[in-house]
Amino acid sequence: MFFDKFKKDNTISSTKEPELPPLPSDSLGLDKLIENIKSICGVDLESKKDIVRQRLANFCQANNIATFENLSLKISVNRTLRQEILNLITINETYFFRELAQLQAAIYHAKNLGRLRILCAPCSSGEEVYSLGILAHSNLLNTSQISITGIDINSEAIDKCFEGLYSERSLHRLNDTQKKLYFDKVDDKFKIKKDLLPRCEFGVVNIFDDSIFRLGKFDIIFSRNMIIYFNEEYKLKTVERFHKILNDGGRLYMGHADLVPYTNIYKKLTSPNVTYYAKV
Repeated sequence: MFFDKFKKDNTISSTKEPELPPLPSDSLGLDKLIENIKSICGVDLESKKDIVRQRLANFCQANNIATFENLSLKISVNRTLRQEILNLITINETYFFRELAQLQAAIYHAKNLGRLRILCAPCSSGEEVYSLGILAHSNLLNTSQISITGIDINSEAIDKCFEGLYSERSLHRLNDTQKKLYFDKVDDKFKIKKDLLPRCEFGVVNIFDDSIFRLGKFDIIFSRNMIIYFNEEYKLKTVERFHKILNDGGRLYMGHADLVPYTNIYKKLTSPNVTYYAKV
């Protein structure tokens, strides 16, 4: 009896990890989910279905959601879950001075405008916004007359904008003088010196949500490498919505890979090495 008691008292208890639910496999549900995501943010995942299937399945499993269809229903009513999905499927990889000729053209144009509002949509992790700020300062523009707003549907990217901390790789287009003037070294990272720049503001905004119209009017809009993920319908919706928040004669700069649908609300213009769309 004593031996039996000893064995019982000294048995090491083991706590089993809770079993994860099986991965969802409903193909029709995945189709509904992809269509729902497109209706929310314009991103068309149909051509990347095989790539995103596993990512979305892992998300369902981690959140104890049995099917893709159930996830589709949930993101329609649950804003927190919807934001997590948007963070999951959006890409945020960029760097300072990307497609520099466009940035320089916009700043050169800004010299003639006086007060100026610029929108970057999407702004990713902030490199484009801060690049414009650096160019405005280095070209001796009156930074107190300029404001630059960056918006993105990815809340994690917006958090990085506010943090303003970047890797060496992100700054590879800048020379040593620019790095020293506009950044503080923090361990192996570089922190932007915001006090040298025009006012830079950031927010989580979906361009297909009417909250975008509360941002006011802008003189210049940058929207680069976003509509490459849209179908023709959503490409047209995008440029039409930007048209509503551009001041008369305002400029829309798109990425070199962006195929902008024809519309008579813009006039396509080309200056040396740079194409932009002027509001008409």
